[in-house]
Amino acid sequence: MRRGVRLFLCLAHIYIFLARDDGLRTPPMGWMSWEKFGCQRDCAVHPNTCISAKLFETQANFLVSKGFLSKGYNRIDIDDCYMDRRDPVSNDLRADEARFPGGIPALSRKIHALGLKFGVYSDIGPGTCAGDTGLNVSATSDATADVRLWRDIKQMADELQIESIKIDGCGPRGPMNVTYPKLGDLLNKSGRQILFSCSWPVYDALSAPCNGDLSREACFPRKLISQSCSTWRVFKDVMDAYNLPGHAGVLQIIDFYARNNASLIAASGPGHFNDYDMLLAGNAGLSVSEAKLQMGMWSMWSAPLMLSDDLGTLSNEFIDILQNEEVIAVDQDPLGASASGTILVNNTNVMSAQISVWHKPLIDGSRAVALLNTGMFDASTYDLTVTAEMI
Repeated sequence: MRRGVRLFLCLAHIYIFLARDDGLRTPPMGWMSWEKFGCQRDCAVHPNTCISAKLFETQANFLVSKGFLSKGYNRIDIDDCYMDRRDPVSNDLRADEARFPGGIPALSRKIHALGLKFGVYSDIGPGTCAGDTGLNVSATSDATADVRLWRDIKQMADELQIESIKIDGCGPRGPMNVTYPKLGDLLNKSGRQILFSCSWPVYDALSAPCNGDLSREACFPRKLISQSCSTWRVFKDVMDAYNLPGHAGVLQIIDFYARNNASLIAASGPGHFNDYDMLLAGNAGLSVSEAKLQMGMWSMWSAPLMLSDDLGTLSNEFIDILQNEEVIAVDQDPLGASASGTILVNNTNVMSAQISVWHKPLIDGSRAVALLNTGMFDASTYDLTVTAEMI
């Protein structure tokens, strides 16, 4: 009987997935530029770390040569700050030619030649968060803008040959619950399978009157989101820190998930996943233990595993964390479920232990279980009791 129930739930999730034609079944894995390299455009001063074709080619080669591709990390995604103004003759999208010789199509061909998938970034409005050209999706019928939008989508699908696009929401033209589904529908019709990463829930859910409460349909319309998007951000941009009050360190993201556990569990499933932002292992902000914690919990949540670090300087210690096959298998489990948690020790003093147990159902009927201590106190001497009812 239990096996039949699991099969029914899995099929229900798959039905929702079919709304998107992106080829996605399990959380995406790969490398993205933003957290590590940001919006550095000055290649004269920063030739090895500026946002350029050189940077993406270098990281793509490391993704292959250091064994990440063989573990499932198969994407290279550009974030903001690569665009120039539109072409003055054709009005087509174009990259900064000085930093991307031959444009994005040339870079795309090199990435694909390595056996990797390739993705780009834009905004739902006329401009990106850094001021580059956006897609200018209108919530109402706008013949000129709609024709331009379709040409942009076809250019990205046919000329740039992308497999994913991250869409930010810094300047929307109308309600995002209209503009994002509109763009998602057009991407489905592009003739190419394109993963659609949405930032829509961040802007709606974190602003008034929602203020981070995802329990209300108006704040987190999970069915519409999961039908329109492949993955979606639900919290602020992660910053290179474990604990960064008022911002989004790893701890703040975990706390947000715990507060909204029920809503986020209901949204996740095969082909549609909550996105808790990039993995930071190897950067200055996380210790080895903190990097293990982030990798483990992101996998328990069936989150995208998108690295944002300098793969060329990554130590073997951090490589081992990111390439742990058992942890990756938990993240990539075909059921696509997200973990539930129970608090075991909840000391209000941040210097004390704060311990919870998390459990995640897997496709074979087993469960992955994680013990999590987010406090700053060594909990190795605690006598903990975890009952079958908790997992």
